[in-house]
Amino acid sequence: MKKIDSRFRHLPEEDALEAMEHHKKLEEAPAAYNAYLKADYYGEKKDRDQFVQQDRRRFLDLIGKSGIAAGLLKGSALVGGILANRHALAQTAVNKRVVFCYLNSGAASGQWMPTSASQMNQITRAYGPQGYAVSDICHFRQIDVITGGHQTALNSLGVTDYSSPTMDKRIAAVLGTSTPRASIYLGAKATTSGTLCSNIGPCQDSPTQALASIFSGTGGGGGGTTPDTTYALSYDAQLRALDSIKAKLSTQEYARYQEHIDSLKKIKTNTANANSSSSSPNTTNCGSTITPSMANMQATGKSQADIIVAALACGITKVATLQLGNHQGDWLGHNTSWTQDAHQACHGSPSNAAFIEMWRYLNDVPAYLIDKLRKTSGPDGQPLINSTVVVQVTCMGNGMDHSSGNAPFIVATQMPGFASGYSARSGGNIYDLNGAIPKGMGLTGINLGTSTLGLV
Repeated sequence: MKKIDSRFRHLPEEDALEAMEHHKKLEEAPAAYNAYLKADYYGEKKDRDQFVQQDRRRFLDLIGKSGIAAGLLKGSALVGGILANRHALAQTAVNKRVVFCYLNSGAASGQWMPTSASQMNQITRAYGPQGYAVSDICHFRQIDVITGGHQTALNSLGVTDYSSPTMDKRIAAVLGTSTPRASIYLGAKATTSGTLCSNIGPCQDSPTQALASIFSGTGGGGGGTTPDTTYALSYDAQLRALDSIKAKLSTQEYARYQEHIDSLKKIKTNTANANSSSSSPNTTNCGSTITPSMANMQATGKSQADIIVAALACGITKVATLQLGNHQGDWLGHNTSWTQDAHQACHGSPSNAAFIEMWRYLNDVPAYLIDKLRKTSGPDGQPLINSTVVVQVTCMGNGMDHSSGNAPFIVATQMPGFASGYSARSGGNIYDLNGAIPKGMGLTGINLGTSTLGLV
């Protein structure tokens, strides 16, 4: 038996051992980060910088020819997105997007992997014919996350040393140079306890606040310097900014962005209803059987998914991360038989019934996100899923025993560069899966892993 550090003796033995490992990695992080920076400088950085510099020069040239004032671009995320989309359409290499979606604690052994595109397992029901019917574009993978257990959320995005940039941050450094936001990071009960899955930046758990932040504008439609702090003011600012450049847009561009504004207005109404105790279940986009409440994991997760899809469609960003729960799993189900939190469901041995139910409930959100991308048009008029890859990640294999093997991951897309259709297989590790994403997207200067696991 390993000796327990005196600082952690108040914890159960299993939790104490994990806390000791976590603390050790935190102490080693500065040295590991310096080693990463040194290796990156003499390796991948040169290729990556060349790609970014060429893209930025082309974008700045486009801005100069657009006739749109720089102040208006700074004041309106939506107007900036118009030019970002116009630029992306002219540059095939950067007309690509990625969304990472984290679910904590893996899945119960034998209950996740489907047997075919039409035959889902207990936990993956939402992806198949009984749910959103998106399994035909999903690649289901069971891989080794190397160091399973609590406090290893960063593992899910390819980092095991607590310091190197997570994969979303690495991709944002390449794709985020010509969009108003390099990336966005939203969550549902992600920031309440424990470690986050990404080091891309602060995570926003409130859909209402996320709307105000991501779609912010200046009070004078480009002339002021103070961002609006409410979504209502932001919406008005975006509308004024769009109207002011109408003459400079093509008929198609203006029509498309008017549609986006209408969509954002609808999201605003949905989140307002979700925050109101008097609203009825049928007034939100979260489904007729779900009570609109920010305490509801599905409702919050789907609202955040709506915001991410809108931001991608508007050209505000090309990189997004959605974190559903933190590594401790202190979230509750809604209308589930299991009434304790998800963490206790992991410790429900010898029965795995609660664990299966809670993770089937949570998997409804990423399935909804994939379906939403399939149904929403991008700036090229094609479904966003054609230019977006969704990467569903986790930090464990089976949360009931904290193992690292057979961790459930999904890659869903119709983007050229990735294998098409449905597939399901086991093997490989967290480096391989994360490294396959920039390879499939055609991005240079981001190398990780030795195999693409049949994804590319």
